[in-house]
Amino acid sequence: MSDGISLFYVDETPSEEAAGTSRLSRKERRAQRAANKGIRRGEKKQDGDLGRKGKRTKAKISQETELDPRDPLTSYILQYQNFFLPLIEEEKKFEVEQFENRLNTWSLDRLMSEGYTLLNLSAKTAGKQSGKLLVEFTARYFYTGRFTTGDQVRLSIADPLNETPIKEGVVTGKTQRTITVAFDSGVDVSKVWRMDQSISLLSYNRMKNAVKAIENKLPSYKLTGPVINQDLSEDIDDDDSHSFLGSSLRDIFIGAAKCDPNVPSGLFANNKEILEWCKKQLERPPENMAKDDILTQLNGSQLKAVATMLRNRFSLIQGPPGTGKTWTIVNAIYLLKRHFKINVAILVSGFTNMAVDNLLDGLTRCGISGLRVGQSLRVREDLRTKTVDYQFETHPLSKEYQETRELIRVMKEHKPVAGLQSANDFGQYYKERSQLTQKLSKLHTKIYGDILKADIICTTCVSAASSLLRATEFPLVIIDEGSLSTEPSSLIPLMKGAHHACILGDHQQLPPTILNTSNAALAYSLFERFYDQGVAPSSMLTVQYRMHPNIAFFSSRMFYKGLVQSAPSVFGRKSIQFSLFRDPLEYPVVFLDHSYPERSNGTSYYNDGEVQIVFNVLNALFQENPDLEGDAVSVITPYIGQVNELTRYQTSYVSRDRQYNTYGNTYGYGGGSSTYNDLSFPMSPLSRKISMVEINSVDSFQGREKDVIIYSGVRCNDRGSIGFLGDVRRMNVALTRARLGFIMIGSASTMEKGLLFDSQLSVAQQSDRKILSGWSEYVKWIKDHDLLRASPW
Repeated sequence: MSDGISLFYVDETPSEEAAGTSRLSRKERRAQRAANKGIRRGEKKQDGDLGRKGKRTKAKISQETELDPRDPLTSYILQYQNFFLPLIEEEKKFEVEQFENRLNTWSLDRLMSEGYTLLNLSAKTAGKQSGKLLVEFTARYFYTGRFTTGDQVRLSIADPLNETPIKEGVVTGKTQRTITVAFDSGVDVSKVWRMDQSISLLSYNRMKNAVKAIENKLPSYKLTGPVINQDLSEDIDDDDSHSFLGSSLRDIFIGAAKCDPNVPSGLFANNKEILEWCKKQLERPPENMAKDDILTQLNGSQLKAVATMLRNRFSLIQGPPGTGKTWTIVNAIYLLKRHFKINVAILVSGFTNMAVDNLLDGLTRCGISGLRVGQSLRVREDLRTKTVDYQFETHPLSKEYQETRELIRVMKEHKPVAGLQSANDFGQYYKERSQLTQKLSKLHTKIYGDILKADIICTTCVSAASSLLRATEFPLVIIDEGSLSTEPSSLIPLMKGAHHACILGDHQQLPPTILNTSNAALAYSLFERFYDQGVAPSSMLTVQYRMHPNIAFFSSRMFYKGLVQSAPSVFGRKSIQFSLFRDPLEYPVVFLDHSYPERSNGTSYYNDGEVQIVFNVLNALFQENPDLEGDAVSVITPYIGQVNELTRYQTSYVSRDRQYNTYGNTYGYGGGSSTYNDLSFPMSPLSRKISMVEINSVDSFQGREKDVIIYSGVRCNDRGSIGFLGDVRRMNVALTRARLGFIMIGSASTMEKGLLFDSQLSVAQQSDRKILSGWSEYVKWIKDHDLLRASPW
């Protein structure tokens, strides 16, 4: 362990004007950490205590722990647990209080205008899916901007806090006027409903159990394939603490050791064939981009990343936008399974369901079978056959299992009644029921045992603690989107028996989301901490395949020291026509400048002038590009307030178009507004395309791409205040989503000043907080390349 390596930091961070959640800029957190004395790792006191330099803090052994006080790791483990467990509890408490406060104190108008609540919903059944009942809700008019697929929602008649029983479900899909939710039981379709965005506390409990599991000692492991070492019966409690086995990598996590890149380590340290392949890739000169004989589709930086991943028991892979992190993971697994024939259980995790689905899709395309664990309702439609639910339903014993379960249910309903049946009747009843229960347990164990023979499991970090996986050990763990995940969340898959692991991410993009800004330490991901401290070997992917070279150029120069180059395949793609582009072929980028003032709705910002510009841009784009489809275009913005305004306008726009196409000016609908929204009205081709355009926040769009991105910056004021827009990592995400064309709408003068905070401070007082490199640099680049245009709308 090197001297002076910082461990964890407790920061006091000023609140920012955010859209529901807060993200802290990397510059802020580094400044806070530098100013904070913090807890220092490696400053060992007398008697083995660890604490802040110059001040002794005695490590206490909890009465509940079985840690040996003589073990040199004990003090490290306790420090780690004592640091993270309170943070998790505080964040959980904050989210509950925020949820209850919102429902208790906000007016209905505010809840609706900010997108947390939908009112006057009619319901109809929409079938079943993965054992859940689907209900489709419709309103005469509403927008669903804040509700997204996978969200937890609460259903009520009028009072979501006090009505019983509380009815909660998961959003499975939405359109402009409908939202479909899956429930465990049916919904009375004759009633008018209210729906509120809800919360789930499951992730907090699993993070806490993962942090606690870091004290578990894990025995050595031999490559023997999937290990199912416990009973898989149905009869278990809801506590998922039994799902965590621990990790032999814990010495690295707690700071007691580093992973030496010069010494092969981990599962494959004694495999000469793998080590020879790794050596060949790692010694390959940077300019030598010759294809590998095995992984023929990977570039040089991807090959080095795979070699780094396999040679070291713990490693980091940095993947800038569009550089193929998913493809790199898929090929690493292909190499192990298909070429080297390694029989090892692999847990592949990601922070979001979308990332996990992309990984599973990539594996499937390479002919590698993976099992998708987690809520099937949150899995992509075309991957449902890979889910546990589907595998269970199609198992040869599934019918017998369901019949046995039904027999038990019927028996429970017809239990003998005292005084009417004899003791023999009671004895025979319980004997038969016990036999059926044992049979059901055996069937359950057999079916799931067969399903879990898959040696590659794909799941989100939180779902890795599923009780279904409680009995399975995963010696190799690969985590995507590691920079988006809090450290305790990343620990969840790692505590499933990891002996070898790799985390992929990009700390130059958005960090973990936290709700309580006083918990800033939770926004410091394990990926970024290890990258900053240099305690693990790392590699960076340096060839991007997503963007037009001049869309990618600024991001590469500013965030990656110009190291990220564009692949030959991005040159010569079809161009997007837009009259305000300087040159659609060479520079499909434009900044549309305006002076429409921003507005605040209390917790977020919006700009109705920009909304008008956005839809004028969409009209022009689709008219100039007849072959451009609506779902190839997205509008992104940093603020939920603007997401809601844009979504409202989109719904109204499509509705007016339907009315005009049906009635013309006969009933006064020509170009006017109305609340009459009959979906049977036809749409023009242009309106149909606009209805397909996705509107979303920048934060929700990380990891995604579209042919054309329209970015609505919102902020426009004389002070030059851009608030949390000033997080340059959010800017990096915004600038790197477009494949063929990027259109930015905003106030150039506001962005040029780029002051970070809105407050009572004067502009002069704020000058010390000016973003030295960020939007101001981007506006300069835009001007230098003649890409700034005054908005004609």
